[in-house]
Amino acid sequence: MKRAALLVLALTGSAALAECPPAPPGVRDIKAQGYYSDAKGSIVDEEKRRQNLAMTKPLNDYLRRIADWSDDGQGVCAAAWLDAWAAGGALLGEMIHVNNDQSDYMRQWELDGAAIVYLRVKDAATPEQRARIEPWLAEIGRRNLAYWDNPKKHRNNHYYWTGVGVLAAGAAIGDKALIEQGKAVYLKGLSDIEEDGSLPMEMARGEKALHYHNYALAPLVMMAEIGTRLTGEDWYGWRDHRLDRLAERVLTGWRDPAFFVAATGLAQEKLAGHTDVGWVEFYRRRAPHPERFDDLHQAGPYDEPRLGGNLTLMADRSASSGW
Repeated sequence: MKRAALLVLALTGSAALAECPPAPPGVRDIKAQGYYSDAKGSIVDEEKRRQNLAMTKPLNDYLRRIADWSDDGQGVCAAAWLDAWAAGGALLGEMIHVNNDQSDYMRQWELDGAAIVYLRVKDAATPEQRARIEPWLAEIGRRNLAYWDNPKKHRNNHYYWTGVGVLAAGAAIGDKALIEQGKAVYLKGLSDIEEDGSLPMEMARGEKALHYHNYALAPLVMMAEIGTRLTGEDWYGWRDHRLDRLAERVLTGWRDPAFFVAATGLAQEKLAGHTDVGWVEFYRRRAPHPERFDDLHQAGPYDEPRLGGNLTLMADRSASSGW
């Protein structure tokens, strides 16, 4: 859709709903596969990765589109697509395991993005749409949490990524149980952070140890932001500012990975791109020493559909007008 047409849609609201392209068929059953070839999960099998991207393209494309609409102020279309997938029971079918639990991980990321988008566009949804979208988000959240009922699951960064979707859904729909469960995940994440700012389970990832410390930090920062806005409490400062220790560890690793090299004995994969460190856009506004994160901010802007879209834009808007 042309930007001019989208502007008309924004101005005319639900009357222009027909202007939105029809939503693609909802993906009910998810089939995805892992693509690491070593026990540490540090060496990518490129062919398996390519296959996984093909399997999950409809899911990624869906998040990309609704995130773009939420960035552009086109909440009517984003709400329409959320409603379409909710009405069809998308993401509530079988999680098909090819060689690991990647399908469950995909569902957690889908909820992360969809729930944060809904936080941003809820006011554009009709009462009828809300009545379908909100129970759907809640049910996905409950199913994602149920995955962790198995005590054999390692509650690493994936647990935190489950938490941000659960907390965002709870905040968007006013579900106190989901909010409390998301809070519990966040507190578990903080308790995992060592005095030196490291995460033992992510340090075990070999040459991707820095990468996965950063990857674990992103949902923790987003939970801190959502929780702080929702409750008025300073979630960033909980557990004696444990989150700050992890943020500083990742920041110093971004500049010089020597700490991670020494701990793992391996050269580290470089943090780069416009998704990896988008957490900085929210974090630097609440950090004890925000100026320390200026260079990381200047490397943006940052965009991550699994966290609802353009994080630089979201953080800029948050200073005056919410998400």
